[in-house]
Parts: sequence; C-alpha cells; structure tokens
Amino acid sequence: MKMIQKTYPRIDARLWKARQKMIAHSLKMEGTKNRPKRMKYFDGISAMACNPNNFRTLIGATATDKLVGTFCTFVPEELIIAAGAKPVRLDVGLSSTVDLGEQVLPRIVCPALKSIIGFFTLFGDRPDLLIMPTVCDGKKKLCDILKDYAPTWILGVPHTTRSQQAKNFWRREVQSLREKLEEFTGKKITGESLREAIELYNRRRRALRRLYETRKASRPPIWGRDVLEVVTTMFCDNPKRWTYQVEKLCEGLEGQVKKGVGVCDEKTPRIMLAGSPILPPNWKIPDMVEETGGVIVADELCSGTRGYWYLVETAEEARGSLVKALANRYFMCECACFTPNYDRIDRIVKVVKDWNVDAVVYHSLIACHTFSIEASSVEAALRKIGVPVLKIETDYAAEDVEQVRTRVEAFLEMIR
Repeated sequence: MKMIQKTYPRIDARLWKARQKMIAHSLKMEGTKNRPKRMKYFDGISAMACNPNNFRTLIGATATDKLVGTFCTFVPEELIIAAGAKPVRLDVGLSSTVDLGEQVLPRIVCPALKSIIGFFTLFGDRPDLLIMPTVCDGKKKLCDILKDYAPTWILGVPHTTRSQQAKNFWRREVQSLREKLEEFTGKKITGESLREAIELYNRRRRALRRLYETRKASRPPIWGRDVLEVVTTMFCDNPKRWTYQVEKLCEGLEGQVKKGVGVCDEKTPRIMLAGSPILPPNWKIPDMVEETGGVIVADELCSGTRGYWYLVETAEEARGSLVKALANRYFMCECACFTPNYDRIDRIVKVVKDWNVDAVVYHSLIACHTFSIEASSVEAALRKIGVPVLKIETDYAAEDVEQVRTRVEAFLEMIR
C-alpha cells in the first residue's frame, strides 16, 4: 500500500470519497482466502487513480509530455506512444461525481457518461488531448461537452464489421489518426517506433491472457474481483511496469494451480460477466456475485478481456503496413455497437465452454441501449447450450443493492 501515500495532499471531497471506497474494498479483499500478496501493488494503483492529478505520475509522463486521454477500447494507443505521447484511459465508475454530470446531462443518460463528466471537471492537470470513438450516441455527444476542457478528436467507428467498405473506412480513420498525432506532437511515427509500441502492447496482452488462463482451473487461484482490478489498473499505469507486475502475479498463480490451491472449492458456481463495462470503484455486481457464493472465472467486458485479448499480427507488415495491422486488430473488439454482431455471440459461447462456465450474469447500465438490446441475443444463444443468464440493469447508486443482492442469491441457489 506504499504507493497510496504518494497521492496529492489536496483532493476534492468527491475524489477523496472514491479513494476511501477503493481502499475499503482493498482491505476487504485482503481478508479473503488465499489472496495473492502481489495484489497489494494493484490496490495501490487503484487508490492513486481515484485522483486524476496522479495520472502523469502513474503513467510515467513528465511535465512536458503530451498526455492523451482515451475513452473505450477502440483507440490504438500504440500510435499515441509511437508519437511520443502518453495515453491514459479515462472511463470511470465514480458514483460521487454523477451529480456533477447531471448538471450538464439529463438524468436518463448512461451513468458512465455522467460520472466521466463529473470526474473530468475535477482535473487540475488536464490531458492535452482527448480521443473519443463513436461507439454510441452518448460518447459522440460527450465530445461537445468535453471540448470546453481540452481539444477533442472524434474517431469514427463504423456500425458493422461485415463489409469491405467498413473495413476500408476504419483503416482510413486509423491512418488519419496517425497523421493528426504526428502533427499534434511534432514527432514522426516511424516503423521502428510503431513496432516497439506494438511489441510492448502485445506483451501486455499476453500477460493478460496468461492471467485469464489460470482461471480455467477447477479451483480458480484468484477472485474475479481482483482480476477486474488488475485489468482496470492497466488504464492508467505505466505499461512496462504493469506488465511486469502481472507476469509476476501469474507466476504465483500458476504455482497455486499446480498445488491445487484456490480461493474457493470445486463446487462453487463458475460465473461469467457480460454486458456493459464495470468500472472502478463500482464493484457492486462483482461483489454481489462472489460474496453470495459464486466465483467469476471469465468475462467479455470492454473493461475486461474484450478490448485487450487479440494481438496485433505484425506479420501483416510484410504484406502491407504496421498501421494496417493495427487497424485490423482494433476492428476485432466485438463491441455491441456493431450490427450484426455474430462475432460477439460466438466468442461468449466459446468462453463459456472453454472456462467451464455454469452461468452468465449480464450487466446493463441504465440507458446503455447497445448492450441492453443485445442481451436478448446473448440469452438466446446461451439457452441453446443450456447455460442460464441473469440480466441485471443498474447504475452506480447504492439504493438497489439489497434488491439486486436478493436476485443474485436466488440465481446462484438455482444453479446449485
């Protein structure tokens, strides 16, 4: 927990509340069975990340480095690094900043958007640039608000992956982003700098995949809540340092699997999380699932594996360019914004089978229409293979905690 002490002494009361909530969660997790000692590192990063003024320190940016804020998993961060800037993902799940967002947005809007706006207004050292993919109407219009705080760029994401026109459009968007970043930073993105950035991020993705592979064990060596914390600390941690810490974490977990040591017994219901992103410090759903008798062994969240699973195939360089290879990889995010979206359904079914999942908890944020609408397609596909689904629609508030907990308890009891 030593890193927590490095936070700035002056912090807004809302951010202080979020930090205390994150620390309380970490202390609660420290008391769980067989928790890896290396989780203390990620606990420290999580607590620091509640204060946006810590981002430069966490990511390893100097006062002169360009800090680029990103939203969603579609932004090719390798281009940002190759251009000499530092990326940080700004999606948050702070209930304490929603009221600030509601001063700008109507109440019936995704809580993630309201939380982001409120969080951003509390920045002291704001990013030099924001990049916003057009994955939903809310994110698109968020640019109109945040442009008053920092320069904002739109990254166009097509509505389908099925046509060659859509693929060509996306490749042009990525190429355009490269050119704009070069102009913004004044640094040319060379083949060498881009290749180094891709290798760094591919190593990070391999570490994440290695972490998820340990959870295939009949007795998972780590709680799903801890894995989600590990993944979301990636948003704002130095990529080299984060990858090293995850690799060391995996070494310990693999040793536990060989010994047959886990955080729960073999009869514990194995749960997969799907749907809207689950962002720190809003661990409401993961807490309920694992505190009422389940264990989360997999997910398909964009705040989990969906945006970070696939590697950039550098062999593409021989046939075209690294930028094309990068565009191809980021077109594989399987987001609910695409239609038709067979790839996402197929991946959910595959993960359910590969990780021996007993049931799926499908989480939808209120007013998150893309994931709410697609829930029925996911449920239909899982019904065909005999896997039950619990759909939960909620926000960041605590008012519905007991109601949702009762539903989760009943669902897990049914599985048993």
